[in-house]
Amino acid sequence: MKRFYMFLLAVASVAVTQEINAQCNGVKGPNLLGAKGTFSAPFITVNNSADPCIQSGANSYSPVGNLGNALAGCTAPAGSSVPCSDYPYVSSNQGLLPEYTYTIIKTLGDANGTNCIHPIFNGSEHTGDGGYFMAVNGAAATTSNPVFYNIKSIPVCVGATYEFSAWVRNIISGPTPGSEPNISFRVNGSVISTSGPISSTDWVKIGGSFVATTNLVDLDVINATFIAGGNDIGLDDISINMCGSNITVNEPSAFCEGSNVTVGFTVSDATASNKWYQLKRSVNGGTTFTNLTFPAQATFTGSTYTVNYNIGVVAPAMNGYKYRIVVATSAPGTGLPDCAFFNEYTLIVPACGPLPVSLVAFNGKYSNGVASLDWKTSQEVNNERFEILRSFDGVNFDKVASVAGAGNSTLSKNYQYQDAVSGPGYVYYRLRQIDTDARATNSNIIRLSMGENQDTQLQLYPNPFTKSFTASFNAAKKGKASLQLVNINGQVVYTTSIAVAKGYNSVQMNNLPALQSGLYQVVISSDDLKFVGRLQKL
Repeated sequence: MKRFYMFLLAVASVAVTQEINAQCNGVKGPNLLGAKGTFSAPFITVNNSADPCIQSGANSYSPVGNLGNALAGCTAPAGSSVPCSDYPYVSSNQGLLPEYTYTIIKTLGDANGTNCIHPIFNGSEHTGDGGYFMAVNGAAATTSNPVFYNIKSIPVCVGATYEFSAWVRNIISGPTPGSEPNISFRVNGSVISTSGPISSTDWVKIGGSFVATTNLVDLDVINATFIAGGNDIGLDDISINMCGSNITVNEPSAFCEGSNVTVGFTVSDATASNKWYQLKRSVNGGTTFTNLTFPAQATFTGSTYTVNYNIGVVAPAMNGYKYRIVVATSAPGTGLPDCAFFNEYTLIVPACGPLPVSLVAFNGKYSNGVASLDWKTSQEVNNERFEILRSFDGVNFDKVASVAGAGNSTLSKNYQYQDAVSGPGYVYYRLRQIDTDARATNSNIIRLSMGENQDTQLQLYPNPFTKSFTASFNAAKKGKASLQLVNINGQVVYTTSIAVAKGYNSVQMNNLPALQSGLYQVVISSDDLKFVGRLQKL
């Protein structure tokens, strides 16, 4: 199971008349609860046995498939980190009338009316995309178990700060003063935040934060109201994230081949928690990294520290080498992707003469035993040829072909090459451009899958990226899917439709809009699949 980052905002008591912003002062990771926090598939599926009057499809407040099944975690094995509720689940006509009940629903009611699960409850899910939310008819906390949502045994990283947030709303208009919903967030039995009375019938964001002192935590969302009547609430879009550090790259000043080069990294962290760092290097475009140093502990000056690394004398053969710093709250954490944040510098070694060839793009695809490569230049000066280099491990490359260059040209040129190759796993390619004076420059590395890859996770590379990236995943059948980029504030900044093939997919994202540097969540979803991954933009 994928490791979760947990966040909870350190707010003792807040007024929820507006969104309460996250309290991470630096970078925060994406919402790794995914579908578990958004009440969506595969953890929530349509309840086809629900009463027809609730989901008849005859009106806007009773759409088809209006009810989702109960939270599955109540019967899941201990430690499975699946949501559950101590309240009874209902799906029948008038089912939400009794106190101490909950349901998973798309729409309770709208301006046109209410459906039969409750005659006066009103509200639809938070994001407006036709998904589900949790509707609760709260009982007095003094007479019933107050826990209406919980997740047990969530793996966290000791010493890291976590932020939890959720969107809530009052689902009944005009409650008696004092009976408004009032909820608390509890971690390992201790209350870390209380919302205060929630009178708004609009969605508002609340939350809390804590520093992990154990490897596993239990999260409870509990009813803190002692009056039963009017204590009715909607809960949606639960987000769990880890607070990280801002890391900036201090690039070396102008240099040429043969220069001695040093690169620096400045780590900014208001909590001064990510004291441990480790330097790594990749010589294959980010496919694999080797350690340059052992984990070391830095000393913050205020909220920052800087680490410098001497690359040494650089040569054109080092083009594309990546130098990465990984920071965490502990030495072991620098080796655990779920406990660390990073940034990196990509070395480009200028020859300090006229630029011979401007390579605009280098792409490839694999089908039926043939790797089809294509690349484009915007200008060429004294370009004798391109050599196609192939590798099966991303490290050791062999020349497989040579394609003549245009010599001198100020026009765009397109090139293609097809390589017959087969085998298990992946094949890697890069271009080596050779001038008429024998100078050589290497391109970036691309990776292609040669068959039914067994990976079940979403793979994103290069990571971090500058202008483009590739998303690789497996799908059970052919269809269409949505690919979204979500920034650290939970805002969708880019959406596109992608074609999905049955089996292995490798989708190249080359025409992205201008994006700010930082962490992004990549979400690929359809009716049949959902993948979530973390990606960093340099």
